[in-house]
Amino acid sequence: MTIPCTLFCFPYAGGAAAEFLKWQAYAHDSITIVPVDLAGKGSRKQEPFCSTMEEAVADAYTTVTARLDGQPYAIFGHSMGAILAFELARRIRQQSAYPSPDHLFVSGRNPPHVPRRAEAKVVHELDDDAFIEEITQFGGIPEDLLAHRKLLRLFVPILRKEYEVSERYVFRPNDTMLDCDISVLYGTEDHSLPEIMSQWQRHTTGRIAMQAYEGGHFFIHEHGEQVVQRMNAQLLGLMAARP
Repeated sequence: MTIPCTLFCFPYAGGAAAEFLKWQAYAHDSITIVPVDLAGKGSRKQEPFCSTMEEAVADAYTTVTARLDGQPYAIFGHSMGAILAFELARRIRQQSAYPSPDHLFVSGRNPPHVPRRAEAKVVHELDDDAFIEEITQFGGIPEDLLAHRKLLRLFVPILRKEYEVSERYVFRPNDTMLDCDISVLYGTEDHSLPEIMSQWQRHTTGRIAMQAYEGGHFFIHEHGEQVVQRMNAQLLGLMAARP
C-alpha cells in the first residue's frame, strides 16, 4: 500500500490557487493536491491582503502546518509562488516544530540569491494602463478576465499588490539550509538560464534535478499533465523508500 502524500501548491502573482485543482486528475491516487490561498485571495478574499513576502510566508506557515499530520508532504510554487514555497520550507526548517517537506518543487523562478535583471521593469509602479498592458503581454491572466477590461481594472489593486510583494522580495541569507531534494522546472523560452537555475543547489544539502519544458514563463499551463507526472514519479519514489 502506497503511503499518502500531500502536495501544497502556490500560484504566481496574479494567479489563482484554485487553478491547481485540475492537476488532481493527473496526480497519483495517493497524492492529494492542496491549493493554498493566501489572505486576500480566493476563499479568503475578505481578509486583509499580505503586504510583504514576510507576511505571506507567515500566513502560509500557519495554513500549511495546520494540515500536517505526520504523513509525507511536498511543496510546489511557480514564479512568485516558488519563492514563497522556498521561504516557507526554510521557515519550517528553522522552527523545528514540524518536519521539513520531503520535496520542494520550484518552477519558473531564479534562485532567491540571484538579483532581478537590471533591465526588468518594476511592474507594480506602473500606472494602471501600463500595468494592465504589461501583465497582459507577460501572460498568465485568465482569458475570460482579459476579455472584460472593466472587470480586469477592478482586480488591478490586488494584482498590483501581488506584484509588489514579488518585486520587493530580498533574499536574507542565514545559517538555515534545506535538507530536502529540490526539483527545478523552467521554460526554454523564459529568462531562466540553466546555468542560473542550477544554483538552486546552494540552498539545500539535498540534491537538485532540473527539467526544461518547451514554452515561456507559463509553461505549466501548456504542460500541466507532464509536470504532474514528473511530480508523481518523484513523490512515489520518496514514499516507496520510506520504512
